[in-house]
Amino acid sequence: MIKGSYNDLLLDGHNRVRLDRGWHPNLIVGDCNRLLAALMKGQQGLGGILYLAVGEGLKEWDAALPHPQPAATRLSAEILRRPIPTEQIIFLDSAGQPAAVPTGRLQISIELTREDFPANGFQPVREFGLFGGNATADAGSGFMINHVIHPRIDITPGLTLCRVLRLDFSQGPAQEEIRGFGAGLAARSIDGVGDVYGPALAAAGVNVLGDFLAMNPLAPPTGIPAVKLREFRAKARMVMTLTVGLAPFAALSHVNLSQLLKENPQTLAGMVNSFTVTAEMVADLQEELMPLQVALDDQQLQQMTLGSLAGAV
Repeated sequence: MIKGSYNDLLLDGHNRVRLDRGWHPNLIVGDCNRLLAALMKGQQGLGGILYLAVGEGLKEWDAALPHPQPAATRLSAEILRRPIPTEQIIFLDSAGQPAAVPTGRLQISIELTREDFPANGFQPVREFGLFGGNATADAGSGFMINHVIHPRIDITPGLTLCRVLRLDFSQGPAQEEIRGFGAGLAARSIDGVGDVYGPALAAAGVNVLGDFLAMNPLAPPTGIPAVKLREFRAKARMVMTLTVGLAPFAALSHVNLSQLLKENPQTLAGMVNSFTVTAEMVADLQEELMPLQVALDDQQLQQMTLGSLAGAV
């Protein structure tokens, strides 16, 4: 099981931090496993990590971020592809420090400025992914390794995006349950935020769920009642501390969470088509996922599938 994570910093011309969203997990897609198998075989003409691709994504994502899918093989709207020299890929030891010998952890560091992009003015970016294998400078080429969809970052002249990615190959066998997810979900995905409180939260730098927990509950932003801030923080914590066993329900990975929570358990058990999964087990799963019904708005639940939930850890 491979784990991926990333951290974005936006620096101005004086090297001051203008944006720091902290470390977030990202989805390792199916193409990564195929690439690893090909490299282990010694398949000719294939390399490891070769490019970082950056995408503009879709404007609709600013209202509600979708989750990347494990079957994805390319970005939604790739606008830039940056070669990654081997010297920008280092090994890390168990303490997260550079290692001189191969380990089970890699780190890639890349800087992007406005001049790297083709258009004029500011450039919004909302997604990125690593590509390898037979990847070239052509958009969409090669094996996709990971996929990240994040809140929009506007890269304007004078700003530098410092992006650090980590891949951890030392996790051992895949676990059968998820333990917390969603720190990177849009703040507007919390039920009750919407257009009423979303702008005030964004102005205060609260863009994703993880930002709620970094706030001081005794100093709510202008326009946010203290009781509402406590409510939003509690809901964000409900999502981020969720623990659910998903292994038996792989056949339901395409079902969105809104349908999953509302559907008759017997109907869902029939969709699994396995004697090992009963209606009672599905009902237990629905109860375990019920905090999401309480914490997230229905639009977000409709966009998320059970499969994307497993990939959001």
